[in-house]
Amino acid sequence: MGLTETTLAIYVGINVLGLVWTAVTIHFGLPPTMRIQDRPHYWSTLRERLPLVFLNQAILMGIVWVSMSQFGHVFTSHAPTAAALITQIALVIFIDDAWFYAWHRFMHVHKELYRRVHRIHHQAFAPLPIEYIYVHPVEWMVGGIGPFLGLIAVNVVWGSIPAWTLWAYLLVRNLHELDIHSGIRSILPAHVPLYAPAEHHDLHHERPGKGNYASTLLLWDKVFKTHWRPSDTPRGRQERRSINR
Repeated sequence: MGLTETTLAIYVGINVLGLVWTAVTIHFGLPPTMRIQDRPHYWSTLRERLPLVFLNQAILMGIVWVSMSQFGHVFTSHAPTAAALITQIALVIFIDDAWFYAWHRFMHVHKELYRRVHRIHHQAFAPLPIEYIYVHPVEWMVGGIGPFLGLIAVNVVWGSIPAWTLWAYLLVRNLHELDIHSGIRSILPAHVPLYAPAEHHDLHHERPGKGNYASTLLLWDKVFKTHWRPSDTPRGRQERRSINR
């Protein structure tokens, strides 16, 4: 497969996985030892949200197709070394998460923008994997500027953008999105420094005004003092128990 077909195949595969993962979660539920929130999930809610999910996916696939068809020549087909690949992915994630943090926090601070755009995503108090894309189209389109800036940085530093870097980034970033919307306790933070676990973003869905605006990394919330956990306040644990009832 070529650049366009492989890129689209990654997106399709991620979303199929998200739908299957969501269906399994709704049908079987999550074991008490694994789940973050003690909230039920309903098929009816998923059916109500699928039209927007599919609309966003269709728009995204169309943008990818046009972009790859018109600008695919900027990507090189050679595979970088393992060290270069890891460094390039880390750079894109670093820039992307900085942009995401700024845009996400701005949507919360700007009340009208929150009401008209971001509030849609926060209808999912206890999110499911596929609800990572249950957002207003404006939200993910503006958010998509982040990885674009990251890829430009790769081109500036290395003089080219390997297609493998794009594909690896898409896999890492989108699998992480499914993870942080899964409602399942994370095990990776103990092994990956600054990795933002599902608990971090899940808390943001529980209490949108508390903080936790970053997505992939904990870095920006820590730098700007917006990292929040129930243990950070005397009544935090009691508040969370009340929410989960």
